[in-house]
Amino acid sequence: MQMHNSQDLKKATKAQTTGGDDRVKLAMMLVAATVLIFVADPLLAAWGGGASEESLNRSFLVETGVVIVCMLLPAAILHLSKKKETGAKKNAAVSPRACKSVGQTKVPASKKTSPPVTRACSQVVADAMRQGDQVRAERLLKEATASGQPVDVVPFNAVLHGHVKNGSMSEAVKFFKEMKKIGVQPNTVSYNILIDSAVKADDAEAAEKLLKVMIADGVAANEVSFATVIHSRAKRGELDLAEQWLNKMLHLGIEPNIVSYNSLIYACGRKGDTAGAEKWITEAEGRGLEPRVTTYTALVDACAKAGDVKRAERWMQKMQDAKVEPNVVSYSAMIDACARIGDAGRAQLWHQRMLDQGVQPNAHSFSAVINACAKSGDLDAAYKQFDSMEQRGVVADVVVYSGLIDACAKAGQIDQAKDVFERMTAKGIMPNVVVYASLARPFAHKGDWQEVERLAEQMDSAGLRTNEYFLYAQLLGYANAKPRQAERAEAVFWKAMSQGIEANKFVVTALGRAVGRGKSLQLLQDLGKSWK
Repeated sequence: MQMHNSQDLKKATKAQTTGGDDRVKLAMMLVAATVLIFVADPLLAAWGGGASEESLNRSFLVETGVVIVCMLLPAAILHLSKKKETGAKKNAAVSPRACKSVGQTKVPASKKTSPPVTRACSQVVADAMRQGDQVRAERLLKEATASGQPVDVVPFNAVLHGHVKNGSMSEAVKFFKEMKKIGVQPNTVSYNILIDSAVKADDAEAAEKLLKVMIADGVAANEVSFATVIHSRAKRGELDLAEQWLNKMLHLGIEPNIVSYNSLIYACGRKGDTAGAEKWITEAEGRGLEPRVTTYTALVDACAKAGDVKRAERWMQKMQDAKVEPNVVSYSAMIDACARIGDAGRAQLWHQRMLDQGVQPNAHSFSAVINACAKSGDLDAAYKQFDSMEQRGVVADVVVYSGLIDACAKAGQIDQAKDVFERMTAKGIMPNVVVYASLARPFAHKGDWQEVERLAEQMDSAGLRTNEYFLYAQLLGYANAKPRQAERAEAVFWKAMSQGIEANKFVVTALGRAVGRGKSLQLLQDLGKSWK
């Protein structure tokens, strides 16, 4: 069996060269046939003598036969060539046990720098991973390493990536350690796979540790390695730590790419630090990096979070001046900026400008406009946007419905809010706690605590935990009730605190209205909290 596998492996490595030799032979046959035609024609003419009709007929028949043969010969060549290629492909499909036979296959010294057997083993492992058979892939690697033949790190990276893709970080780390234990040195790709996995799991500390080990082991970290770690801190809003890694990167002589700067701009955006965001894009351009649409969008978003609409509009214009086309995310960020200041007209203007530019809207862009309409109390405009969304075939998600319910609630249209809620659930869209909080608010303002409690029970049955927004609505309902429901408010407050809900200023204000200021301060003191 081992001899058979070894032969298969040799065939796989020789398939291309043997196919090339056969084609040369066939080409020579075709040339010979062509020469035959030119030689045969004058000979046949001389043989016929040009006098005898019988000779002419005989010459004609022979020439015709030669022509027919020459017509069939190319077809035969093509057929044979195709057959050879098919055979080569079959030979290239190495047996799954080829990895096991690698150790028994002797490789000429001149070819040891890039052994065909190693490539063949990598191919078999890669095929197993593509088929989703990770167990088989790992078994093949064990057989290969047990044979004593050095195996390239590439197939190990394929299995490592498989563990990460399956969401098993612990198994990936275990496999990574086994690689090092058996003498397979991880390369830059190996470490980057694990670093990226740690970042996706929001474990910035693990990502940083891996990068430090990578550098200590002498493995060349690249711009991707650092960009990933910078992103891990930036997405948490930890700008100082993200900047430290950029400086470390530059100290090692590794030139950052635009992705690293995008992360830093994003971190500034989370804090509404537009000046900081602009500083980073200036530095990126100073290094000769060209901002992308994601770069400009991050800047627009930073302006939006700061509530600076005019500044956001200037960056939208700079993006277009740089011949970078804004996408739906860019326009949505711009619309969000308008929504934050309750400028529904401006939000609708930017949404229409997006449509005029041929950019396809999505649920997020429509939800941004509807949210702007809700904040300005323009219920008719919110419904108009919702109808436009349905006409364009954009499927509304829970965020869109939440915005529309909020618009109805702010306008005091309770029946319309309930109708939107029922339309949403009828389409199989499960409401979240934000939807319930939006729906509960108008009932709370009316003092209809029974309806708010019914929504709380419905939310609890759906497996949703309350949050500070719904708690505020519930306490507000008890405060506005006639008579005031102080005991219920106190019980609900204690339950929410035991679940780890934050007592923000809105919750504390509603609590004071429901149980009285003195009692609310006592409750906060009992919880070890103080509030002025």
